[in-house]
Amino acid sequence: MSHSVISQQNLLTKSFFKVYLICGLTTLFIGLAGFNTICQADFSPENLISTIFPRHLIFSGLIPTYLLGLLPAIQIRPQDILLYQSRKIVSLQVLYRVCFTMLPMAIIWGFANIFVLSVNGYLNFLGDLWLPILIRAVYLWIAVFLLGLITVMLAIATKSKLIAFFISFGINSLSFTFVISRRPSLFFDFSTLDSNAALISKGIIMLGIALLMVPLMTFIVNRRDI
Repeated sequence: MSHSVISQQNLLTKSFFKVYLICGLTTLFIGLAGFNTICQADFSPENLISTIFPRHLIFSGLIPTYLLGLLPAIQIRPQDILLYQSRKIVSLQVLYRVCFTMLPMAIIWGFANIFVLSVNGYLNFLGDLWLPILIRAVYLWIAVFLLGLITVMLAIATKSKLIAFFISFGINSLSFTFVISRRPSLFFDFSTLDSNAALISKGIIMLGIALLMVPLMTFIVNRRDI
């Protein structure tokens, strides 16, 4: 079934090419936004991390772009359920879309940041900082993945993509407000000066929540009238 889902969704991806193109370009601009910042700032580990992970742009640009790119691609097709004689197909399709929308954005964002660092001659400094940066990058995209799962679960439960977007963006905004006020925010803790061990622990917590979201989403799909 998984192979069939991948093949089917790959064919449907062409229908959302413009959406994904906009997501990719927006992600590229956000990744390149650090070019001006890093030119003006004196080098320090804190400045480098804040340049790679601009929380204001991630809050107002990257995450909304991801949600807006994800929601149009979430389509529950009754004919697929009839064909496979199982509603599990819906959960697999949703998981595919959550991942497929996120992975190209993560790759583009990563290469854009590498380009900015290389042009400004900061790649040499990554020898001592590569681990904290890697942990924060993984943490960021785990947070995006979890928020994507929450969004599609809300869209399925409420039967309204608009409501799902606003609730998810509200969660995003609340978490951003917490990190700005220097309180634990979970979703935006990648932009703090927490230790690697603390971020790994929080990342594991988010992964655990994401794993719990999958059966919950399956339960909602099974209970939903389609």
